[in-house]
Amino acid sequence: MRKIVFIFMIAAVVITVGFYTFLEFRTSEIVYVTDRMETWAYGNEMVVRRLYNSGVDIETFFAKVEASLISAEFTEDEIFAAALASGHPEFYPAFYFSIYKPDRSNDIFEFSAMIKQEFAPGQDSFNFKLTNLHLEVMTDGPMISEIELRPENPAEKVPGTPVVSNDRRRLAIDLDNVSGYSFLLTGAGQITFQYTYDVVTGNLFSTAALPEQLLIVHANVAWNEADGIFTLEYINEPYSSVEDYLMG
Repeated sequence: MRKIVFIFMIAAVVITVGFYTFLEFRTSEIVYVTDRMETWAYGNEMVVRRLYNSGVDIETFFAKVEASLISAEFTEDEIFAAALASGHPEFYPAFYFSIYKPDRSNDIFEFSAMIKQEFAPGQDSFNFKLTNLHLEVMTDGPMISEIELRPENPAEKVPGTPVVSNDRRRLAIDLDNVSGYSFLLTGAGQITFQYTYDVVTGNLFSTAALPEQLLIVHANVAWNEADGIFTLEYINEPYSSVEDYLMG
C-alpha cells in the first residue's frame, strides 16, 4: 500500500512539473512595440501604457510608423491600432501619475503614482510580469518630502526604504511588491521619473523575457504668474530600454 501511495506521489509531482514546464515553453517571445499616453482632469492626471507584442515583424512595423510620422498621414490612434495589429498583445503595464491639490500659499503639490498590469485590446492572458522595478526621481528645484509606499498586499510590510538625498531633490525607491506611492513637492519646476525594470514570464518558473527596460517621464509644474493658475505638462521620453537610452 505504501508503495502505491509513493508511486502516486511521484506521478503527481512529475505531472505538475511537466505541466508548468509545458506552460513555460509555450510562452511567446515578446518585443516592445509602443507607448500610449493619455491625460485627463485638465492634464493633472496621466498614464503611460506600454505595449509588448509577440509575433512582430518589428522592422516592417517601424518602417510604417516612421513613414506615417514623416507624412503626418496617420493619427496617434491609428498608429496605436497598427501597433496592436503588428502582432499579438501579450503585456500591457500601465504607469499612472497624478499631481493634485496645489497650494499656492505654501507652493506645495501632492503627487501620487501607481503601476498596474492591464489588458490590452485583444490580449487574452497574463503571461508576463514586472520584476526588479526601481524608481529614481530627480528635480531641478522642487523638494521631496512625506514619502508613502503602498504594498500590493495590505497585510504585508513595505519591502524597502526610500532613499532621499540631503537636498531632498533626489529619491530612489525599490518598487517590487509596491502598488503605488506618494509624496509632497515643495516648489515648482521639473520632476523626472526614471523607472527601470525587467520583464519575466509569469509562470511558476519565471524566466527573463526582456531585461533592463526603461521608462522616463518628466512633469513640468508651474504657476502662471499672470493669473496664478496651476499648470502641468507631462513628457514621455522615447526610450524603452537602457540600451536605447545609451545609444540615443
